[in-house]
Amino acid sequence: MPIHVLVIEDEAQIRKNLQEMLVMRGYEVTAAANGQGGIAEAIQQPPDVILCDIMMPKLDGYKVLESIRTNPNLAHVPFIFLTAKADMADLRRGMTLGADDYLAKPFGMKELVAAIESRLKRQQQKQKAPPPTLFMKTIQGHDERGHMVLQTEDCLYFFIRNKKNFVRHLLGTFQIHVPFEKLATELDPSLFFRANRNSIIHRKTVQKYAYWENGKYCLFLLINGQPLEAILPRARYNSFKKWLTE
Repeated sequence: MPIHVLVIEDEAQIRKNLQEMLVMRGYEVTAAANGQGGIAEAIQQPPDVILCDIMMPKLDGYKVLESIRTNPNLAHVPFIFLTAKADMADLRRGMTLGADDYLAKPFGMKELVAAIESRLKRQQQKQKAPPPTLFMKTIQGHDERGHMVLQTEDCLYFFIRNKKNFVRHLLGTFQIHVPFEKLATELDPSLFFRANRNSIIHRKTVQKYAYWENGKYCLFLLINGQPLEAILPRARYNSFKKWLTE
């Protein structure tokens, strides 16, 4: 069966263009001109992915997302915002509500399809993964802007500084209050590895590693576009190599 995409967009020309582009790529597409209509369409015919504009009259994209996430039959559906307004405050609000991704207008067909396929792949991986109770899925962090619930799969690097625990996330650096021992045992081991006493790394941050000195290795990481180095003790080396190849 073709993948069913629901497009919720109040601008008629954009809505029509999206429908045409997606149909040309083999997707099944339904569309709605406003938030209320989009929710009704989703309930009547649950889609595989929802693309939703943020700035719409009467019921904006945030309200649509809230409604979708509180519906048991739709809560799992990947939700991608389409927006011409994508500052950090908007991004934080959307992610707090449970958005999966953002596409900033204008965007091309390649970007659109990549976003859809990426979210569908992640959804499939979640369905194949062990029961969610086995691993920590969310963690609460805070910075000078306030508190936020973070998806652990988007946490890139946990570290200890001045006896306090922090995490570098896609949205910035947050202080957390979860003991490192708990993190080490309850984070998904397919994604995270405890490199040393003071750092836990995400698989996708690892760029390369090299022997350093006195039996220690240096891990070269890339986090939000910024390089970072972490020390790997000799005792962790074999476990690290095995983890990388799993």
